[in-house]
Amino acid sequence: MARFKWDDWNLAKIAAHGLSSDEVEHAYEHAVGPHAKREDDSYETVGATPSGKVILMAWRYNEEFDALEEGSVIRVVFVITAY
Repeated sequence: MARFKWDDWNLAKIAAHGLSSDEVEHAYEHAVGPHAKREDDSYETVGATPSGKVILMAWRYNEEFDALEEGSVIRVVFVITAY
């Protein structure tokens, strides 16, 4: 299961489209097709929310320090937008 990075900015972006972080994470985990890489090294993914609504997500990988393992870096999914 992927780890996600949420902040006020991306939460506001998805909320403007009537989506919650739980819905977007579910749609990411239930992708309809492959993660398509874009020219700017971000990705697009189509997935379904728990209610069955099909959405498009734009996201990228961020690297963050893992607080549980000293000196370890993990990749997290930073959602740019979803609609």
